Amino acid sequence: MYLQAKNFNELGDWNAQIDTWLDINDKSQGHLLQDGDILFVGKGMRNFAWTYYEEMGKAIASSIFFVIRPDKRKIIPDYLTTLFNTPKYQGQFQTMGAGSSIPSIRKNELEDLIIPLPSLAVQESVVEISKLHKEELALTGQIIAEKNKLFQAVLKNVINI
Repeated sequence: MYLQAKNFNELGDWNAQIDTWLDINDKSQGHLLQDGDILFVGKGMRNFAWTYYEEMGKAIASSIFFVIRPDKRKIIPDYLTTLFNTPKYQGQFQTMGAGSSIPSIRKNELEDLIIPLPSLAVQESVVEISKLHKEELALTGQIIAEKNKLFQAVLKNVINI
């Protein structure tokens, strides 16, 4: 599959809707993503990070992405993804890309970022909290949708809208 920015929702989560495929050949083989690679959008108004895992299938990232390959002995990929998607880092990315009609973060600016590197156990805790937070937000969205349906049903019954 060929991953593009349109394959991700407004929160930077993969929407699993792939409409572009590439043949894997000698030329493209070197561009295949590896387990734990982080895709980071450094161009445009919407910067986000996302972690790729091999069970998703073979994939190549479009040129809009920086492909970050962390040393897994020191940093958990989902930890770095979580950090990059926080308001603090999003603010930094907006500042880095400022000054042009299409903001673009340069590779050396990304490389110069200082990342807090706690123990792997602490990183794992941060990743777990992030997953739980996303689940909670999804459930909250479902609750809001159900409350809206209930409200519309009440209005329909009361005033026949």
